[in-house]
Amino acid sequence: MTTKYIYVMGSESGAGKSTVCLGILAQLLASRFNADQLAYIKPVTQCVTKQTVALFCEQTKIPCRDIGNLVFRKGFSRDFIDGLTKHSDELMTDVLASIHSIGKNKDVVIIDGVGDPSVGSVVGVSNVDVALSLPCSVIFVGKPGIGMAIDNTVLCVSFMQYKGLTNIGIIYNKVPLASIYEIKKYVTKRLPELLPEITLLGFIGEEQIDETQLKDNVSEEIAHWFS
Repeated sequence: MTTKYIYVMGSESGAGKSTVCLGILAQLLASRFNADQLAYIKPVTQCVTKQTVALFCEQTKIPCRDIGNLVFRKGFSRDFIDGLTKHSDELMTDVLASIHSIGKNKDVVIIDGVGDPSVGSVVGVSNVDVALSLPCSVIFVGKPGIGMAIDNTVLCVSFMQYKGLTNIGIIYNKVPLASIYEIKKYVTKRLPELLPEITLLGFIGEEQIDETQLKDNVSEEIAHWFS
């Protein structure tokens, strides 16, 4: 069995990566994948608070590991530089082991990144470093807007491409509903001119999914929000 890995990165912390992961999982369930064919993991994190995507996985019985082997707690960078933590290669080995473990005998594994593509570079375990160690496709979750959104996307995607990542798709999340058609018009027109190798996958409105909504909606309905 060949496992498909999808790595979700974002423009910054809070870009909505976990919500996009939830939407992808819901779409896969709605397209008749079984829960035991899927998996979700956040192998590196700065936050240990349970996210809505983890609640969704618990509800739908999708194998889930929302807090992985590497947590960037306060002071971790200083400790690493001072030689008080594991070396980069050991940290990477631990991260990859957690991904391969949950991905064993799975069709699709959704990997939820931490912050922007370069987060973790100081310890040699950035999102891009991890993605390059896997046969994966990448989804970049961009910030809403036009000028600033495009500028940030070019910055982040250029870094990913410089490091050697290909097969990158882009989703813009948390787009104000009142402006979504205008934003789609201009971003769709300009972005492919600047980044012709990428695939613009779509735009998601700023409506949020909370725990109450999650309990009241089956995967097909949640998937519809991301169609």
